[in-house]
Amino acid sequence: MLEEIAQQPDALARTIAEERAKVESLGRTLRARGVELIVLVARGSSDNAALFGRYLLEITTGIPVALAAPSVQTLYGARLKLTHALVIGVSQSGEGEDINRVLEDARRVGACCTIGITNEPRSAMTKIVDETLLMHGGRERSVAATKTYTGQLLHFYMLAEALSDGARLGYEAIPDHAARALELRAEIETLVERYVFMENCVVVGRGLVYANSFEMALKLMETCYVVAERFSSADFLHGPVAVVERHFPIFAFAPPGVTLAGVRELLARLKQLRADTLVFTSDDEAATLSTRALRLPSEINETLAVIPYIIPAQLFAALLADAKGLDPDAPRSLAKVTRTV
Repeated sequence: MLEEIAQQPDALARTIAEERAKVESLGRTLRARGVELIVLVARGSSDNAALFGRYLLEITTGIPVALAAPSVQTLYGARLKLTHALVIGVSQSGEGEDINRVLEDARRVGACCTIGITNEPRSAMTKIVDETLLMHGGRERSVAATKTYTGQLLHFYMLAEALSDGARLGYEAIPDHAARALELRAEIETLVERYVFMENCVVVGRGLVYANSFEMALKLMETCYVVAERFSSADFLHGPVAVVERHFPIFAFAPPGVTLAGVRELLARLKQLRADTLVFTSDDEAATLSTRALRLPSEINETLAVIPYIIPAQLFAALLADAKGLDPDAPRSLAKVTRTV
């Protein structure tokens, strides 16, 4: 897991180099077809990446985006009206049966286009969809997704720019930002010792980094066996804050941008409650309001924050598992490919 976390800057750079022209061409084709709806279908970490995709695509293109519930089709037999929809399946392995069945149904009812985002060029998904977008980081051996999660996020950046009317997101800087985030490893190795006996926690984020609260919580659950709840920093104040007591651990993503003021407000409230807060941020005020802070470079703007901000969270989960005497590469009850219908 640690090796694959470290591979991310190179993997991201290769993906941009190998897939950019294809995505740009695909974007021109789809704009000409007049896509009216985008449907994303995924499970697990891929579903977390799709949650980010929803935010970014809607913000950038103005096209409504829905996160599919595969059971609606696979268990309940519903046939959705997707004639003018772009349907995107997201799967590390490309072998998720329920994901692929939704894609098959979408093609059958005449979806505008089906796309598969996967790490496996010979997977079942690639034989179903109209177009495949690949990640170029090599096979992911760790059960916990790391480089495939960030590879999926990157494809949403490229798709959003290609589908927009001239937006320039600057995603070319992401590999360098990811490399800078890896420099926090030594600090995190020292920090995790404080959390060895943690059994419960909450992870919060909002907007474009909301997906990272889901992904960090998942990593803590699957590698450290910590019960980790995830919330929007806004939703957390609407009831769940009642669980907080002295020293209760809360992790918060606080990049610069429009969500920062709300996260500061939450951190101030948590400080009053004497919670134990660790914030991922470049903001001085957010860091001051927290018990501890992992500082990222200030030049990473809100739009590009999701990938560099998840990397220290990935490191935290892997290093905490090791500190707990657990093997993050062999989590109990889990396999790399999970098949559900």
